[in-house]
Amino acid sequence: MSNFRETFRGSVAAWECDQYGHMNVQFYTARISDAAASVMLAANFGQKAFKELKLGIAAVNAETRFVSELHAGDLIRMESGVTLAEGKKIKFHHRVYNAETGALCMQADVLALCFDLVQRKSVPLPADLEEGFKTVRVDAAAPAQQVAIPPVEDGFVPTGRSPVQPWECDRMGHLNVQFYLSRFAEAEKQLLLALGYGPTRRQADKVAVRPLKHRIQFKRENHEGAVLRARSGIREVAADRLFLYHELYEAETNTLSATCEAEVILDRLDGTGPLALPADVCTAADALAVLLKAPPPPAPHGGVPVPDAPVAGMYETARGGVDRWEAEETGRMATRFYMGCFSQAAGNMLAGGDLTADKMREHNIGSAALDYTIDYFQPLRIGDAYYARTGMLELREKTWRFFHFMLDSNTNQPVARAEVVAVLFDLKARKSIVMPEMVRAAFSKRLVQAQPAE
Repeated sequence: MSNFRETFRGSVAAWECDQYGHMNVQFYTARISDAAASVMLAANFGQKAFKELKLGIAAVNAETRFVSELHAGDLIRMESGVTLAEGKKIKFHHRVYNAETGALCMQADVLALCFDLVQRKSVPLPADLEEGFKTVRVDAAAPAQQVAIPPVEDGFVPTGRSPVQPWECDRMGHLNVQFYLSRFAEAEKQLLLALGYGPTRRQADKVAVRPLKHRIQFKRENHEGAVLRARSGIREVAADRLFLYHELYEAETNTLSATCEAEVILDRLDGTGPLALPADVCTAADALAVLLKAPPPPAPHGGVPVPDAPVAGMYETARGGVDRWEAEETGRMATRFYMGCFSQAAGNMLAGGDLTADKMREHNIGSAALDYTIDYFQPLRIGDAYYARTGMLELREKTWRFFHFMLDSNTNQPVARAEVVAVLFDLKARKSIVMPEMVRAAFSKRLVQAQPAE
C-alpha cells in the first residue's frame, strides 16, 4: 500500500475568492480535477491512453469535506491516491493542504468511471491500466500528514504541478505563453516559501513578490491534458533581490518544456521600493544556491539592440485595462497578464506583417515564441489602462526578432518591455517553416532603428 503522493502544487488566485473572502467551492472542484490528472499519469493513464486508446474518466459521485479556509495568495499542496480500480470503477482520494501552515483544508472522495471517448459510455479498464492503478493505492483512513518542506534535489525545489487545460491553449493548439509565465510566477512564491518566507510574512511586511526580469526559453510544445511540473533553484543572492532559475517539465515523458531566468524583489506596497531580504531568507537562499546544478544562463541575443524607450516606426498592437480578476491580492496586476498583453500584441503584429488570421488559416500556418525576455519597470493596479507598441529588429530565414513596449495610457511611460524571438510553423507537420516572402516584405517595412525617437 503506497502513501499519498503529491498531485498538485499552486496558489489561490484573488479572482477565485468569493464575497466571503475565501476560495469559492468551484475552485476546490477544479483542483480535484487537476490532481486526478497526476494520479492517472502515475498509473500510466496519461496522454497515451487519451490519444491512442481514446479513454478518459467521468466522475459520478463526490463526497467533499471542507476543513479550513483558503484565502487569496495562499499556497496549495495536494496529495492523492486510489483505493479501488476494478472493472469500470476508480475511487480517488484527495487532500488539499495549506502549503505554508500544513493545515488540512479539504478532503474529497471521488468515484469515477473509465469512459470511452468515442462511444461516450463507460467501459471496463484495460488490464494494464488496472494494474497501473495498483501502484497508487493508498489507505484512505490514514491520518493526514502534510509535508511542509519540499525535498531538495541538485539544488532544485519542486515548485509547481498542474495539467494543461484546454482554455490555456491558443489558436496554435498549444499552451499559450502567458500560462508558462503564470506557472513560473507561482513557482517563485513556492520557492520563497521553501526559504521560510511565505504569504503570512509577505502580508506582515506589506510586500509583493515583484519580478524585475524574466528570460524564458521554450523548448517544446505542450498540449491540453499534459501534466507539467516545475522545479526552481537559486542562481545568486543579493541584498535586496534573488536571481532564480526555473525548469518546467512535461511529467509523462520527463521532457524539459521551458526554462526561465528570473530576477525578483520583495517590493513594498507603499511604493517606497524593495525590502532588504531578511537575514534568515538570505542564509537559506545561500545554502540552496551552492547546491544548484544547472546549465549557465543563456547569452544575450546580440545583433540589433533593443531600444531603451519607444522609437519611431513602432505601431500600436494592443490596448486594455486592468480588471479586478486580473489582479493579485495586493491589487497589482498578476504577472501572467503582462504576457497576456504581449500575446495579444503578437496577433496584431502578424496582421501588420500581412499575415492575418484568415491567411494563417488558409495556409495552415501558426507561430511560436522561442525566447522571451521581459523587463518590468513598474506595477499596474486595478483600473490602470495600458497600450502596447511593437517594432521589428531582425529578420532571418525562419526566425525574426521583435520587441514590445507596454505603456501606461495616462502617463505614456513604459510599464514593461519584451524582446521576442519567434518562428512560423506548419500546423499540421508541427515544424518550423521558412518565412514566406510576402511576410518578409511586410515585416521589412516595420524594421526600426535602435535609437529612441526624439
